Amino acid sequence: MRPAVNRTCIVVADAGLARFYDVEEVESFPSLKKKLVERAVLTNDVDLKSRGKSVTSKVRTERSGPVHPMGAQRERHRVELERRFGLEIAQLAGKMTKSWTKGVVVFIAEPRFLGITRESMRQALDKRIELKEIARDYAHITVTDLYDHLARNGIVPALQP
Repeated sequence: MRPAVNRTCIVVADAGLARFYDVEEVESFPSLKKKLVERAVLTNDVDLKSRGKSVTSKVRTERSGPVHPMGAQRERHRVELERRFGLEIAQLAGKMTKSWTKGVVVFIAEPRFLGITRESMRQALDKRIELKEIARDYAHITVTDLYDHLARNGIVPALQP
């Protein structure tokens, strides 16, 4: 019987985009190095940015004072759309780690979206998989910058020059 492999999956998301990475070893003389390999990308089909615009494309804004009922309704609708996208992200993370007996999923998301998605992510992952959370908006940074941020947080080893 083979020993359990400890694996790492990185999920970087915001309300419109989710990128899924595996951390893999690469043989590089004279040692082994780690790199991020993108495994999947999800996009939220609903254009959240266009919400809140009128038919004439002028941005609707709330005046100071109490929130207008329509503004509150738009906000609830937007949160529900984000929650559904978060559920999609969690389900894919669960599928990707289904065969794992041990490992870590690092979920990096903009703080508000992290709060909306946190419970779905916990429920989708097997109890043997550790969930780490980082409240940062890294969904649109390059893979190299993402690796550097993860190395600074001790998630992956720092690259040696």
